[in-house]
Amino acid sequence: MLSIRDNNNTIIIKNSKFITYIYQVHSMEDIKKLLDSIREQYVDATHVCYAYILDGNIKCSDDGEPSGTAGMPILEVLK
Repeated sequence: MLSIRDNNNTIIIKNSKFITYIYQVHSMEDIKKLLDSIREQYVDATHVCYAYILDGNIKCSDDGEPSGTAGMPILEVLK
């Protein structure tokens, strides 16, 4: 299992903390476990935005942020 403590970076902008993670995953189960772990570690997080490309499956999520402002930019970096 991948540790969520690896591969991260944190920046603070206008009193908001942005924590980024990037992983190479091999299954949808890896994605689910990582997102669950992040949500468990950061229970006070307002949003957990993400994107992935795996075996032809492409998905991004703004997780309540304004539409297209978080997940899509993350996805574009992955592309």
